[in-house]
Parts: sequence; C-alpha cells; structure tokens
Amino acid sequence: MSEVILFDLDGTLTDSGLGITRCVQYALRHFGIEEPDTKKLECFIGPPLKEMFMEYAGLDDEQAEKAVAKYRERYTSKGIFENEVYEGIPELLQLCRDKGRILGVASSKPQVFVEQILEHFGLRQYFDVVVGAELDGRRTDKAEVIEEALHQLGCEKNRQNVLMVGDRKHDVEGAAACGLQCIGAAYGYGGREELEQAGAVYVADTVEDLKILAKNFPRPSWRKFRLRKELLGQYREKKTGRSENDLMAQIPMKSKIWRILKPMLTYDIILILVTYLGALLLMTFTGMGSLEERMYQTSALMTCIACLIAIPLLWKQMKGDEGMFTMERHQWDVPTGTACVLLVMSFGHLLNTFLNVTGFTAFFSGYSQLASDIYEGQNWLLLVVTVGILSSIAEELAFRGMIYQRAKDFWGVGWAAVISGGLFGLYHGNMVQFVYGMALSFLLIIIYERTGTLWAPIAAHIGENIWGLFRGQLMNWLQGHLPGGGTALLLAEVLICAAAFWYLFLHGKTGNSRRESGRQEKQ
Repeated sequence: MSEVILFDLDGTLTDSGLGITRCVQYALRHFGIEEPDTKKLECFIGPPLKEMFMEYAGLDDEQAEKAVAKYRERYTSKGIFENEVYEGIPELLQLCRDKGRILGVASSKPQVFVEQILEHFGLRQYFDVVVGAELDGRRTDKAEVIEEALHQLGCEKNRQNVLMVGDRKHDVEGAAACGLQCIGAAYGYGGREELEQAGAVYVADTVEDLKILAKNFPRPSWRKFRLRKELLGQYREKKTGRSENDLMAQIPMKSKIWRILKPMLTYDIILILVTYLGALLLMTFTGMGSLEERMYQTSALMTCIACLIAIPLLWKQMKGDEGMFTMERHQWDVPTGTACVLLVMSFGHLLNTFLNVTGFTAFFSGYSQLASDIYEGQNWLLLVVTVGILSSIAEELAFRGMIYQRAKDFWGVGWAAVISGGLFGLYHGNMVQFVYGMALSFLLIIIYERTGTLWAPIAAHIGENIWGLFRGQLMNWLQGHLPGGGTALLLAEVLICAAAFWYLFLHGKTGNSRRESGRQEKQ
C-alpha cells in the first residue's frame, strides 16, 4: 500500500452533510428557491460550490458567486460546526501514522475552514500537510488541490507512492488527473456505484474497511526513514526539526550493509549454484572429466541459465526500490545512447591495453590462463548472448541499479561510487579484473548520473562486453596483415573516446537538463 495518503474532508473524515445542506438552503433562499428536502442537496457535499450552484439551480457565473458568498455567510457562523467526525476516523489515522504513513488533507473546501474544522475536532495533529481552496475562488478544482498537496510534500516525482481517499467522483477524477489512484469511501455521500463508475481502485463501505491503508507496509526500518526524507525533504525537517542526517543515523548499520550486499549475493549465489549443479549433472551422466573441467566447458551455457533466473529476481528487487531515488532526467536519445556505448567500448580497450603495456596483466599471470580456460571452445553466439547481453543486464541491475543507488542514499555519491566499484571489482574474482572492473564501474556511474536512466550503462556495458569478446582477434589480424594496424586502431579509439566524452559532457546541446513534467521514469 502507498506510503503517502491524501484524504478528502467532507464525507470522508467528517459527516458535514447537515451544515453544508442547511447553508445551501440559506443561499438558495436568497434567490427565491426553496428546497426543504436536504437529501436533495447532498450533491453539494464534496464538489466545488460555485459549479454546483450553477449546475443545480441554473445560476449564471455572477449569481453563483453571490450564492457562494451567501453560503459562507451562514457557514462561518453556524454551518462549520454542524458537523461530526465519522466513528473510527481518529483510530484509523493513528494506525496509519503508527505504520509509517505520511498523511495529508486535500479538500475543495477553503483551506481556512479545513484547518479550523480539523483543529476543532482534534484531527490536525495527524496530518503533515493540509491543502484546500482559496477564498478568492482560486484552486477549487480537485486536481489543482491535489497537485498543490503533492508540491508541498515534495513528491511530484514520487506519485506512485501517493494514494487519494475520497467519497465522490470528483475525488477519483481529480486523483486520476494527477496520476494517482483513489480509494472510495462509500459511507460518505457518493455511494459505491458512483465511485466504481469513476474508477476507484477499491471502495470501502465502512471506516473499518479503510484499515487496508495500514496493511502491507515494508518492514525494514531503513525504508520508513528513507521515504520520509525523500518525500518530505525540507518541509518535513521544518515541521519536525529532524534533519535528513538525523533520520538516516537511526538506521542500523547491519541493515545498510545487508541492503548493499543483497543484490550481489543474489546474483553470485545463483551463478555458483547453477554452474556447480550443471557440471555435476554432466559428470553424473557422462562420467568423464573432472568437476573443474566440466565447469569450464559449460561456463557459457550455465551462465546463460543463471542470468535468465537472476534477472527477473534482480528486477523485482529493484522495482521494490521504486520511488526511493530521485534522479534528474537528462537527454536520452539515439545520439546520446551511441555516445555512451562508444565511450565505454573505446575506454575499455584503451584501459586493457594500458594494463598489458605496463606489465600489470603479466604480473598476475593467472588471469590470462583463467580467461583462456573460460572462453576456449565456447560457441561464439552463446558467448555474445551470455557474456555480451545477459551478464551485462544482470550486473547493471545489481551494481548500478541497486548497490550504487542504495549506497548513494546512505552515504552520498562519492562513497557510493567507491563501494559499487569495489564490489564490482571483487565480484570478478581476480586482481586484474578488480582494477579493470572498478575503473569501468566509475565510468558507468558517471554515464548513469549524466543520463538519469539505467538504460545508458546497460547499453554501454553490452557494447563493451561484446567488443571485448572480439577485439583481441581483430588486433591480432590487423597487426599481422596491416603495418601499424593495431596502432591505428588504438589511435582511432582515442579519438572516439574523446569525441564521445565531448558530446556527452561538454557539448552545449546536452549541457542543459530537461526535467520531466510528469511522473519520472524509474530504473
């Protein structure tokens, strides 16, 4: 269930029917319209008053303005307190707060009246924000009210965490216009049929039914603090006096460490289990070769199977973080994607060449033998699918999509880059790949931050891994058939690397970010 809940007031939190209908009677009487049956006037509960006077009584714009003024004439003195809180509402609000929910009120009633009513009935203490219409007629549309509440909460880009609760179709339609789902309160004045037809995702017949709002809250303590920090920001700090650091400091270190390591452990355990089980099965049925030999012979196939198992699990873990992280979206199009791929491909080969030339690779001689054993005799198409595509996707989901983002959440960009890069290097299991993986990780993180989408490092990683499978053969062919061919390739890669870097980070076209106006895409 959502972590932020916006409630309508009339018909949802309080039974305000008597006061509203009597004030409507008073206003209509000014125009010579008598309506003794207050049941017929319950349509005024919830929607903007001016619109309802025009719709119900056929008043023109000027007359409707006068009707609203006459309504408020009685409402401010009597009608506002001809009202009562629905039984069970205080207990429901307290339960939601106890479960870590962030609560707000979004009402079409003028805000000054909303505040007064909530204070009078002792409900104001439960809400972080209270938003209503303005007395001058501004912000009467429900969608405008909800949008202002989202703005005050600082969660315009975290709308998937927000839920509206209301009793009329205007609440459902206003929520939908803002990209939110709405739960209907059928015990109010709209009724189940109206709410279902409007598109409410769930209709509560009683206040007791609304306890669904407090169910299924993620248990780890870090998430509660993180969401409050993300969604409330400076507003929450101003209200509570608790800074972001205060909130994050309360999260146990073991919880942070587990959050960081969980994606890598998920992938590693699946990879190891599938590889060992595959080799054991082959030994059992063929009776030939040692376990180590079988593991090398089936490494590509087993890695492929492991990735097909791991990717959905990693994706599910990452989707659980949805709404947790804000990342400014920048330009992401074909030229930008191409530049990302070319930058990482050329940088990867240049770095690999540097490690070879400096003797670093030779110093750790076991690396060359290990690489030879893994790739020797493997089907090249299977290697492209496994090493080039599937492994790249799994690694980006784990190391950039979750480990980096979670570490950044706890300790900031610098430490997050070091932690993500270090774990990415350790995951490869040898010193050469540790250095190579850590350097490549830093570049992928820079690209991730630059583009604001995980598709960028995924595409770049795929390009680098596929290029890495064949560039050695290409270099050998060039050196054997063309004088200076290998050097020419390296010089070309230097130029490509520089050009791609310039386009991504220095080119004026990509220098200005473009913020999304609606819901931010989450990776």
